[in-house]
Amino acid sequence: MTKQNIALVLSSGAARGVAHIAVIEELLRSGHKITSIAGSSMGAVVGGMHAAGTLPAYTDWLRELDYWDVFNLLDFSISKNGFIKGEKVFTKTAPFIPKINIEDLPIPFVAVASDIILKKVVIYDHGNLKSAI
Repeated sequence: MTKQNIALVLSSGAARGVAHIAVIEELLRSGHKITSIAGSSMGAVVGGMHAAGTLPAYTDWLRELDYWDVFNLLDFSISKNGFIKGEKVFTKTAPFIPKINIEDLPIPFVAVASDIILKKVVIYDHGNLKSAI
């Protein structure tokens, strides 16, 4: 089988998005080369970390979590912005997102989002990685 270069597109999906990690691991284990990544929501988190080279450390951290650890990461709130604020999750994952600009990543990366107010797609292809994620 010929090994291929892969342009990876990762979707949103909250906690289910961590399944992207297994996909990346298998692609790499099979000898494929990921040459670019686009991701939305959790796909941006996983993709951005892979592009930055910090995904293995993040994966190790995730594997140590139990049910209560995950539950304690949720900060429930009812507001116009959603049901879960996400501040606890971002505080805990911050060490895995290096202070780097997207354009300086070793693997080309873009984060994709929706501006529901202006009803348009927003593409983050430069600037601070953490802000884009």
